[in-house]
Amino acid sequence: MKQIVVFFLVLLLSSPAKSQNIKNGIEGLFSDWKKNNNPGGVVMVSHQNQIIFSEAYGLANIPYNIPNDKETVFGIGSMSKQFTAMGIVLLQLDGKLSVDDDIQKYLPEMHHFGKPITIRHLLHHTSGLRSSPELFGLAGWRDGDAITNEDAYRYLTKQTHLNFDPGSEYMYTNSGYILLAKIIENITKQDFKSWMKEKIFQPLHMNATFIEEDYSKIMTKIASSYTEIEPAVFITVEDFDLTYGASNVYSTCSDILKWSENFSRPSKEWQQAFTTLQTLDVLNSGKKNNYGFGVFVDDFIGNHRVQHSGAIAGFRSIMYAYPNDDLEIVILSNFTTNQLFKMADQISQLFLQNKSETVSTNTASINPIKTDANSLKKYEGMYWNDIDNYSRKIYFENDTLWYSRSNNKKSPLIPIAVNEFQMGGINEKLVLKFEKNTNKLNLISADNSVTTFEKFEDKAPTMEELKTYTGNFYSKELETSYKIFLKNGKLYGYHSRFGEFEIQVLKKDVLSWSGQAISKYKRNKKGAIIGLNVTMNRIRNLWFDKK
Repeated sequence: MKQIVVFFLVLLLSSPAKSQNIKNGIEGLFSDWKKNNNPGGVVMVSHQNQIIFSEAYGLANIPYNIPNDKETVFGIGSMSKQFTAMGIVLLQLDGKLSVDDDIQKYLPEMHHFGKPITIRHLLHHTSGLRSSPELFGLAGWRDGDAITNEDAYRYLTKQTHLNFDPGSEYMYTNSGYILLAKIIENITKQDFKSWMKEKIFQPLHMNATFIEEDYSKIMTKIASSYTEIEPAVFITVEDFDLTYGASNVYSTCSDILKWSENFSRPSKEWQQAFTTLQTLDVLNSGKKNNYGFGVFVDDFIGNHRVQHSGAIAGFRSIMYAYPNDDLEIVILSNFTTNQLFKMADQISQLFLQNKSETVSTNTASINPIKTDANSLKKYEGMYWNDIDNYSRKIYFENDTLWYSRSNNKKSPLIPIAVNEFQMGGINEKLVLKFEKNTNKLNLISADNSVTTFEKFEDKAPTMEELKTYTGNFYSKELETSYKIFLKNGKLYGYHSRFGEFEIQVLKKDVLSWSGQAISKYKRNKKGAIIGLNVTMNRIRNLWFDKK
């Protein structure tokens, strides 16, 4: 009996001690947020239906010395997408739509791309639609230009090509969630922010959460957002992207915590909806896609996790929910220079066991075959990846064939079969296969994914060749023009909103626009240039006609 009493005394004493250690551990992660005259944020952690940690740091407004508190409102950026996804889920549960419907059923103005884009594609970021921020940038819109949903929809309806076939790839894009908001408005006949407040925020008692696309309004309790331009010197950051559906939800840490707890402990009437948000589907190839409906569904050190982050202006945000462990972590901040993922990961480790499988880092020994210098030298040259638009150099030096990257780092290529090499000096297995009788090189990863390169002639263009790249180029999809011209023996581009920028030739008919975009020229049967395709970030091959 005495031993049982002692056991329970130890248990009672150790539990508060462990709790305090966890609090101290979390507190230590945010010591930099306690500096004077600095912005900061709010951190909340809930475990097994108890708020374990709740603290506010720094200033919501530096000039007026207004501190952040637990009711301070922050912009949550792309974390907004899960609320838009919930709106779609509720409409499906009400029988108003199906996520497998073609979007043209609700958005008839959209171009028909040959293969249907479904609502499911929009939710999973697998539609192939070009990303709206990049479309605006390429069209000549600048930071500070106010961008609305109407502007985005106008450009999206003018698009006649996709980045890829629907369902074949995952590419994160705001465009799909802007269209989802439009679908919600078209079905409900209500404005998006009012419907979301009535159907989601109010029923879930998220009373401080709202959608706002009008920056001219004076709103209380909202933090100003900042970026640090030099140590301890901050300036405010304004964002004039007024689009909703993909962003522009404002909320408090406590409201987001209420929301995130529904992934672990939903009420009966919300259980199906929150489960549906975690729907995962595979790509057309069968490859896994871990983006559900507005949230990433993955694992951290072997623990099932639902998560999303956000960034808009100087605001940064992150939400982790571990449904099987009833653990929720929310961090909202009003400055750019922080490491929320790292902090959220470290908080997670204070609560979770490492359930991940131990993977041996020992790579299998490489068994090289004998070969001679002449056999190796035939592989030398520059190789171009036409999908991701970058080159690699293969060269022979000191009796070894080398694979050189753009950052000047290199790896030895060890011959293991005829036309086949394994890359040395790295912690993963990469095999290079040179195709016989072609100029192609296939880089094969451990998961059998293949990256293809093609050998090209690396020589500087003549002045006559540079002249062929000049001219005026117009995009119907963006309703904008670029002028390409020669000045002092160099190529330049010009846009009325950006001014001049230098252009570099990477290889024949492939040019870099100051590292911001890649243009690929197209020629007719006679060899004359008829236009060019531009690729940048989440835009692929947007066509410009030569005028």
